[in-house]
Parts: sequence; structure tokens; C-alpha cells
Amino acid sequence: MASKVSIANRALTKLGEERILLLSDDTKPARTLNAMFDDVRDAELRRHRWRFAIARTSLSALVEAPAWGYTRQFPLPSDYLSLVQVGEVYVRASSKGQASWSVEGGRILTNMEAPLKIRYVARVDNYGLYDPLFVEVLACKLALESCETLTQSNTKYQSVAEAYTFAVREAVRQSAIENPPDELPDGSWLDSRGPGGGTVGVDSGEAWQSFPRGY
Repeated sequence: MASKVSIANRALTKLGEERILLLSDDTKPARTLNAMFDDVRDAELRRHRWRFAIARTSLSALVEAPAWGYTRQFPLPSDYLSLVQVGEVYVRASSKGQASWSVEGGRILTNMEAPLKIRYVARVDNYGLYDPLFVEVLACKLALESCETLTQSNTKYQSVAEAYTFAVREAVRQSAIENPPDELPDGSWLDSRGPGGGTVGVDSGEAWQSFPRGY
């Protein structure tokens, strides 16, 4: 079973560094990885739609409506990192046209009815739940981020960068990362948009990751 220390040691092994006992150890490798671990983990969870990190919930509307533009606003979950689905609509990077929602200030602004059903990528700090392929991706990314500080080796940096790219591709190939469906699901919301269903917009502040079919 993965742990924070085991993932950190996997990253250090990729750099040819000594393993640590605790992230609180008073050594340069421990201090370096301890300082970045949580930020790098959250960035990797947000960067892709890891299946083990996808959660579902129904949000209640806040009493106060947005100042303008939308009729309702919903507070995002405390462990929220990125949206996957709102109601019946799968969030896509390529969506165009008038946005049906916007993520602003820790809230979803929309005209949709309450309760608002969403799927989202959650912050997961229970390392026992991690997919082994995510463990490999995270270890590679930690090694990449700490490489300059710990090794000052361009050769090792390039080697770890290639390992990271391969690990992400392997995760996609093994379906550990969820890709958008080919077609948006039919439903009452899309039907209400009229012929053709209209287009679905997303907040430009959201960062999305997509991969070509060849992965």
C-alpha cells in the first residue's frame, strides 16, 4: 500500500538519492520533498481526471444570488479540484458559446435548478486509495520538480521527464484517467436548448487535460 513516504522514496530513487525514513527528517531530500509534496499532488490530481479521485455530490443553492449573469450559486466541496460533470453535461475543454455555468470564488454560478448534481476531481489524501499508475506519475513528477535542487543534472532531468511522459501515457492507455465521451448525453437540459442542443460553455479559468486517441 502506498504512503506519502513510500512515494517520496520512489521519487528519490529515480534521482539516485538516499531514501528517507520520514518527510520530517532534517536532510535536504526530506526537506525538499516535504515542502512541495502536497502542491505537486494536488496539481497532478487536477491536471488529469483520475478515476479513483472522481467524486459525486448534490449541492444546495446559497440564499444569496449572484450579482448578475446567473440566477443561482452553489458552494464547491472543500476537497474540490476540478469539474468533470455538471448535471447531465460532461465538461469539455473544447466547449464553445455562452457558458451554462462559471466557477468563480469557490462557487458554481449557473441558472440550473437546485440541488445541483456534479462529478468532480477531489483532493485525495488517503494514499491507500491511490491507483498504482498515479503513484508512478506522482513519483516521477516529484522527482522532476526536485531534480535541479537535489542533483543539478540535466541528464537526470531529461530522463525523469521522459519517464513522467511515459507514465501519464500508460495511465491513459490503462484507463486510469477518464477521457470525455465521444458524444454528450441526451437529457432534458440539452433538449431545452432546442434543435442541435446548442453548445455548452465552461469557465475559462478551468484547466483541462485531453489526450489524442493514440494514447
